Amino acid sequence: MIVTEAQLDPKYLNLWKKGMLAIEQKNWEYAVSLILPIVKEVPAFLDGRKVLRRAEGEVVGSGKKFSLGGGLFSGGSKKDPWEAIADLEEKVFQKDPFSESANRQLYDLAIKVQFPDLAAFALETIRMGQPQNTKLMHQLAAHYMTYEQPEKAAEVYGAIVKIDPRDLTAIKGEKDAAARSSIIRQGWGGDFKSAVKNSEEQNILELLAKKGKTKEQTEELLGHFTAKYNEDQSNINNVKAIAQLYEELGDLNNALSFYDYALTLNAADVSLQRHTEILRDKQQEAYIAAMEAWISANPDAPDIEEQKQNLAAIRIQRASSVINESKARVDRNPTDKALRFDLGQAYFNATMYTEAIPELQQAKGNPHIRIKAMLLLGRCFERKNMNDLARSSFAEANRELSIMDNTKKELLYELAMVCEKMGDKAGSLEALKEIYNADYGYRDVAKRVEASYS
Repeated sequence: MIVTEAQLDPKYLNLWKKGMLAIEQKNWEYAVSLILPIVKEVPAFLDGRKVLRRAEGEVVGSGKKFSLGGGLFSGGSKKDPWEAIADLEEKVFQKDPFSESANRQLYDLAIKVQFPDLAAFALETIRMGQPQNTKLMHQLAAHYMTYEQPEKAAEVYGAIVKIDPRDLTAIKGEKDAAARSSIIRQGWGGDFKSAVKNSEEQNILELLAKKGKTKEQTEELLGHFTAKYNEDQSNINNVKAIAQLYEELGDLNNALSFYDYALTLNAADVSLQRHTEILRDKQQEAYIAAMEAWISANPDAPDIEEQKQNLAAIRIQRASSVINESKARVDRNPTDKALRFDLGQAYFNATMYTEAIPELQQAKGNPHIRIKAMLLLGRCFERKNMNDLARSSFAEANRELSIMDNTKKELLYELAMVCEKMGDKAGSLEALKEIYNADYGYRDVAKRVEASYS
């Protein structure tokens, strides 16, 4: 069913190469104009469709205003499914590549024409716009299991468990998918048999997937896959393995280098794109932390003021980048409360407290992040010197927590500090005593409480 690049007609192959060059140059609109005709004429060219969707997503995220396309698309009722798919590409996805209704229609149409890989891609696209939608992810994982792709199913189930550790269906699904994957790897059935040529290679792949490897094991695996990479630099599995191993060793620079290269080999891998974004965030945070530590340790350095200015500029640039990325995700899925929280947190970190408040107020509607949103909302009010509202937010969140965990202690401490700021010594001491009774060593709580008896 799938048409590969090597199978393209020469006239489309030329367009494809120009499109990929436009992708490399980040000329997203031009890339869309080149690749869209190929996808319409060669609908089974899945790699082309994936790259097209990435380019469309970049265009939408660039600040241009497009309709979110929430309604049903009439083209889905056409008799010929392939014609309906082409219409979706031309009339909907160019404006809103992450439209849930359009991608669900694409899924249904792909199932009708018996193209499960395209159906999975439609669900993965929705997932990219709604990374917290566990109901959708369950459907995606079930689809992968139905079509004998248990490794992908296990990854999706694992992502669900990270969002909701109490999801027993996902926990069981991840175990079942891993077991099915193991059966296929051992050559008892499935397409994976040809990829595992012998037991040694199988052991290597199982060790690669294992969590909690020793440093020596990780370094040995890195040597193995580096040797394979030197033999064939176009094998994306080896590239991703090297990137993963560098990441596990804490070498973020090399890890990012290989993840970025993997994206050039498969530009439309949604999970890889998101993972690379997260890792790049970690790298930038680590760099900022290292600069902060150096400035703190070298206050008398001759270039200390210059370094402080550099750090301030990096922080501003970093904050702006995070805000733009968070806004783009919210624009793609404005009803996702978790994305609203991410945007609110980005605004807070950039000291844009006024902008953060409405995002965090909406984020309170998600029960999984409600307390975190209320805590951050209270901090926004406190930074704006709206201390009565800050106290109200901290107190409300505290009442909803019955267990004295780290979050409740943090809330009580913030409540105590804002009460003290307002001159309410009794309220401040009451909150501090509640922490004192549970955790004597928390921050400076013991010192403050015991001083009140002097």
